[in-house]
This record gives sequence, C-alpha cells and structure tokens, in this order.
Amino acid sequence: MTMTDFHQEANSLRQEKKYDEALPLYEQLWTEKGDQYDGAGLLQCLRKTGDIEKAIPLAEELIKKYPDFSWVKNEAIWTLISGKLNKFNENSSLEDILDVANEIMDLRPEGVAAKTVVFRVLKAAKEAGKWDVVHEWANKLDPDKLNTTPMTDEKGREGWSDQSLWYNYKCKSLIEQDRPDETLQLIDQVIEKYPKQRKFLLRLKALALHKIKRLDEAEECYKDLCGVMKPDWWLLQEYARVINDRGDKKAAIKLMCQAAISNTKLDLMVTLFHEMGLLFKEIGGKDAARAHLALSTLIRQERGWSVPRIISDSITELNRIIGNDDIPDSIKDAISLCRKEWENILGTSTSSQRKPRRGLTGKVQFGSSERPFCFISGDLNESFFCFKSDLPADTKDGDIVSFNAMPSFDKKKNAESWKAVNIVKRS
Repeated sequence: MTMTDFHQEANSLRQEKKYDEALPLYEQLWTEKGDQYDGAGLLQCLRKTGDIEKAIPLAEELIKKYPDFSWVKNEAIWTLISGKLNKFNENSSLEDILDVANEIMDLRPEGVAAKTVVFRVLKAAKEAGKWDVVHEWANKLDPDKLNTTPMTDEKGREGWSDQSLWYNYKCKSLIEQDRPDETLQLIDQVIEKYPKQRKFLLRLKALALHKIKRLDEAEECYKDLCGVMKPDWWLLQEYARVINDRGDKKAAIKLMCQAAISNTKLDLMVTLFHEMGLLFKEIGGKDAARAHLALSTLIRQERGWSVPRIISDSITELNRIIGNDDIPDSIKDAISLCRKEWENILGTSTSSQRKPRRGLTGKVQFGSSERPFCFISGDLNESFFCFKSDLPADTKDGDIVSFNAMPSFDKKKNAESWKAVNIVKRS
C-alpha cells in the first residue's frame, strides 16, 4: 500500500468516525511524512479516542509548526478544552482556570468553542466572587450570536439559554462593580425576552434600584417577586432591607420573620439572623435582639466561621443592660427563643405545640407540572404538602410513599397544615 493509499484509507475511516481504526494509519503517516493534514488527522483521532496524554503535546507541537492552519488550530482548541479545561472541578483555583482559558483564547476560538471557554471562566469567577473577571470575560462574547434555545434537564424542563445566562452574568457583574445605572439600562432592554428568567432579572433590577435609592421602585419589584404563595426567603430578606431603608422598621422585621420561618437551613441564614438582631436592638426589642445575635454567633462557631465584631460587641452591650440570665448557649435554645418571636410577630400558631407524625403512608398527587410543589393524599382524605424536589428522583404521579409529617402553617388559608418529610417510595 502506498502512502497515498494510507492517507485515503485513514481519511475514509476518520470521516466514518472509526477513530480507533484510523489512528494507527495516521500515526504511521505522521511518522513518515509529518505534514499538517496528517498531524491534524492524528490529533483528532487521539482526542476522539480519549488519549489526551498524547493529544496535548501533539497539539502544542502542531500549533508551533502550523499556527495558521485552521484544522490544526480547531483540533488544538478542542484538545485543550477536553484535556485541560474540562478537567477542572469545583475545588480548582480561578487562577489555574484562567491560565488554561487564556492559552485557548490565544488561538482565537470561535462559536461553540469560544462560548465553552468563556462560560467556564464566568462560572468559576462568579463562585470566587471576582466580578471584575466576570465582566471582563463576558465582554469576550457577543450576546447576539449566542444560542437562544433554552437548555433542558433530565426531566425535559426548560431552563436558561446561553444568551439569557450571559445577560444574567453581565448584569450581576455590573451591580457588583457598583454600576447600577448600566444594569438597569441593560435589564430593561432584555427582561421581556426571557419570561422564564424574569424572576432573576427582576431581582437584579430591584438590587440596582436599591443601590441608587429609588426605594419606591425597588419595593414594587420586590412586591412582584414576593407576591407568590411561597416566596424565597432570601428575596424576603432583600425586600426587608428596602423597607428598612424606607424607615418602616416594624414592617421590615415582619418580612425578616417570614423569611426566617420559611427556611430550615440555618447556616444559610446567619446574615439574616445578624440583621434581625441589630434591627430588634434598634426598635428596643433587647431580648429578641440578643437571641438572634446569639443564634448567628452559635451557628458561626459550630461551622468554624469568624464572628463579626459588631455581633459580639452588641451582645456584650445587651448583656450589660438586661443581665446575663437566660442567655442561650446552644443553637437549639436560641432557635426556640427566636421562633417564638417570629410566630408572635406573624400571628401564627406555634407549630411546636403539635408533635411530628411518623410512619405515614399516602399516594403522591403531582397536580400541575408547572408547580414546584405537590400533595400526598393520606388516610381519611388528609392531605400533606411537599415540594417535588423532596420526592425520590424516580417518583411518578400516583406512587405510594411512606413519610413523616412536620407541623406547618398554610399562610394562604391561614390555617395549620402538615408538610411531608423523609419521603420514601414504597416497593
């Protein structure tokens, strides 16, 4: 077989995606001829067969030899993406990711390749809180050229598109760099284009309005965001900050109580408890202030986090005023004191008077696919509320499940209710 025959056979196998069969032919061609076409073909076969250890040094060699050959450049770009960039995980440093990303961007990737590199940096920079990096790298893409088709999860539910996600990164970076006017201008241009992401963009608009003290407009945004059956606790916290800045401290406290009582993950709410403590202190609720500041402190200490000096100084000051008796010394005691305050302010019955129920059985009733929650129908036509995300992953409508029930409160009906937890699918 001549070298021309080898080349034709290798190309034919590669075009048929028979990379394992084409690989040894390209290796021989590269060894004996060493031209740019054989090198690019070999690199593609190495990449497609997953032999990254050989692919990366070959990519670097080919780029030096043939920097202007588009096939070599494209194969090198995707080799570095799959062999280096995609190897990073959530523990990788932003600096390491940037080193590789810049190496790839020097090759001037286009289209999907450029988007892949930039979005990897955007994600890492966001997680690191480096919003100047987010802003810089977002500017490397033209949003008008990004895909507008929403991505879907394993259940077929639509989410963000590349384009809407880009706008989210861009707007958030502008806010974090204290450029709220630019944020508002950009959001007003695009918010109606993405109805399913409206909540997130409207929230960024509210933050921007708050920054420039357009409090009436910010309040209207948060009224919209929180005017649902179960608003996110962190939105209620932000809403409370706006109301507090407007001077209505009692209304702000009430919103904070609503936020606190609607979430059970205490470590996420240390800042909320801190803010509640200081606000209770401002309005003269000394015992409530100390309880919330103590709760924030105890959670921080349990997690090994530092305690801001304003918290410890405030607790010391409150102890001098009201004495050292009844200081909560455990998270359990502190949360009990705080919860009584929340329920008193919100006017709800204390759920602690009703004991959890265990070992219940019922049938799952999904209801509307648009709703994030559903119900479990138990004996005697009793209904138990639960979030679909709390169900086992493979649960279907009508499945029989076992579960426990925790006391809850239905604000819409203004009545006590039950929430299903620890749900297990029955075989």
